Amino acid sequence: MELGDTVMKDMETKGMELEDIKLKNMKLNDMALEYENLDNENWIQASGPCDAPYFRKSFQVKKPDKASIAICGLGFYELFINGRKVNEECFIPVTSDYHPRDISNFLYPMKGTFTHRTYYDVYSIGEYLLDGYNTIAVALGNGWYNQKDRIVEGRQSFGEPRLTFHIRIIGAEDRIIVSDESVCWSRSEVTYNNLFFGEKHDLRLKQPGWQLPDFDDNDWENAAAVPPLETQLCPSDCPGDRMIRTMVPKLLYSDESRAIYDAGENISGWVVVNGVLKDGQTIKILHSDELSPTGELDFLSSGGDSQIQAAEYTGNGLQETVHPKFSWQAFRYFEVTGHRNVSGDSPFLCAVVHADVAQTSSFRCSNETLNWLYDAYIRTQLSNMHSGVPLDTPNRERLGYTGDGQLGCRTVMLTLDGKRLYRKWIRDVLDCQDQTSGRVQHTAPFQGGGGGPAAWGAAIVEVPYQYYVHYQDIDILKDSFGPMLHWFEYLESRSEDGLVSYGEPGGWCLGDWNTTQEILLPIPFVNTYFYIKALRTAAEIAEILGLPEEKKHLEETAEQKKEILVRHYYSEEENTFCGGVQAADAYAADLGLANAGMLDALNEKYAAMNEFDTGIFGTDILIRVLFQHGYAQTAYHLLTADGPCSFEAIRRAGGTTLWESFLDMKESKNHPMFGAVTRYLFSNLLGIQYCGKNEIQIRPAIVDGLDYAEGKITTIYGVIEVSYVKHEKVIEFVIHCDERISPTLEYGGRVVPVSSGERIVVERI
Repeated sequence: MELGDTVMKDMETKGMELEDIKLKNMKLNDMALEYENLDNENWIQASGPCDAPYFRKSFQVKKPDKASIAICGLGFYELFINGRKVNEECFIPVTSDYHPRDISNFLYPMKGTFTHRTYYDVYSIGEYLLDGYNTIAVALGNGWYNQKDRIVEGRQSFGEPRLTFHIRIIGAEDRIIVSDESVCWSRSEVTYNNLFFGEKHDLRLKQPGWQLPDFDDNDWENAAAVPPLETQLCPSDCPGDRMIRTMVPKLLYSDESRAIYDAGENISGWVVVNGVLKDGQTIKILHSDELSPTGELDFLSSGGDSQIQAAEYTGNGLQETVHPKFSWQAFRYFEVTGHRNVSGDSPFLCAVVHADVAQTSSFRCSNETLNWLYDAYIRTQLSNMHSGVPLDTPNRERLGYTGDGQLGCRTVMLTLDGKRLYRKWIRDVLDCQDQTSGRVQHTAPFQGGGGGPAAWGAAIVEVPYQYYVHYQDIDILKDSFGPMLHWFEYLESRSEDGLVSYGEPGGWCLGDWNTTQEILLPIPFVNTYFYIKALRTAAEIAEILGLPEEKKHLEETAEQKKEILVRHYYSEEENTFCGGVQAADAYAADLGLANAGMLDALNEKYAAMNEFDTGIFGTDILIRVLFQHGYAQTAYHLLTADGPCSFEAIRRAGGTTLWESFLDMKESKNHPMFGAVTRYLFSNLLGIQYCGKNEIQIRPAIVDGLDYAEGKITTIYGVIEVSYVKHEKVIEFVIHCDERISPTLEYGGRVVPVSSGERIVVERI
């Protein structure tokens, strides 16, 4: 059996175990519910400096009726009971802004008072316990909690790794077992671990059986007690990461000292090494997005030569299967130095690792560019979901940028099961709001980074609202509405003559970002646009919450801001905003400020172009406005264009994920922000108009050049699938849906109620 088959079989077994573990963790039994208010006590650390310690504690009990554990190991932990691994997910607990730290020396000036939260996990462990001696064993790594080596954004570490756990046993004898100074610790074989730079393992330091009750730990030291954290301890219901699938890489080059491989696609995950590593000999694995013209690894787009993702293993002469424990790498290509020191058939395997988030959609059509766009978006978005956070890129920065997050949240919720992850991330956004000023940070959890006051801060309005739309959870709106109003106060404090014009002194104040050439759109224009959009969305929320006075005030403020935008940026003589640069008139149209002539000119301009000239926000706004105002052919034309700044250009360049920039080769090759437009494949080309209700209108925009299309989304009411095929004079539609969904098809002036699976043939227009 090949290594890939072996690992995949093992993964299938683990997958079944994982579902059982997730069920226990999500549906906490009555006993486990007592841990919702876990005391912020019983924290321990290694008694000496150690970034990856082992901890263990043995105890004797009679086989219990029930038992559960509440545990938090910072930054990341692995939990074993009597040698059995309890948490099949990795990179847990999910990351957060754990507790106060010094942020005065971050790259961009920062101050503020945040809400601090630390997540813990709860497991039912009765089945793991034996009648007699038992051992709990925990391995810790740095994670985000002790990230010290990448200081581009500032010094981010919260402190040394630490652990707390609380075991409750109910049965013949009820007992409480906690982490304290009776826990002993030792150094592990992980001699170095960092999220950005990777790991080093010396396999000669492994201690076989250290998780078992009969292991001799007499040489281990006692743990040190440490003070409680200034934080809110909260149980987690957010998916951690897991190994999703594996692939066998292709060997591109090999000589006596090194070998270069191609994973076949850009992924986040690990290179798994399976074989006998020679005793005392070291292999080193380097990872990159790209190859240079001469076939060498090119690190420019993944962090540069000063930030290379690496894994290093020193062998012990035994058969081993090893991979990083507390970090992931993002790469397509990897180089193994010392590969001759590993014996075995196919010793290297690539494992895809990301948040345990299901793909709940599909899409196929007659245009290969759109098929690639959908596939690349899904692969990119999943690669950027780690430890409970939607990231900007899985290698260079790994930050939960609020601008990227608010831009792409609708597409994530439409195509993936993002419910639990986004519920947690909304809390991150709220926690990182400055309690005094109302400012929303550029990243959540806060890890520095730059952005703009409105386009980034709008996450506090847009993400909760879209969460409500997709999942009908009104509690999210109730929790977020007050912070939204506080953020509006902040925007007013950053305004001049009614325009949102600046951010924090010494920091960034961005408008649109990553336009294909120099940014021409005025920054106050973009920020005020987002302010108006957020005001209008908040007015809708006020209506949902039954707050008529707040709704009226928000709508009036939005109208005032629209008048200010017109006064500053509209030219009546040219009938355009900001000279029409970089889709400025699409921004205006999205606010209801465009007349018919302006819309026709916008359409004419982009129908004549074969590429985008817009940034991350303008691209999404432009496509949406073209579809909404009847210019579907131009929207389709841009999505399938093949000029230099197009999705097709990335496809032809061999890209398997979306890029941070259409043109700049230095930028990340795994960046989901431009993928926000993927939702229009469903909402417009297929016409699935889902807005959180079970009465769904199907309004397909039938365009020249697209002969068939099919796809599905999964809503809270079930799955809805739409397909159509063009024939010479007619179009054949087929719509399948869950019985709870009531769809209607609207095409050619007809509105037709649809039964699931019904074939509807209409004349082409």
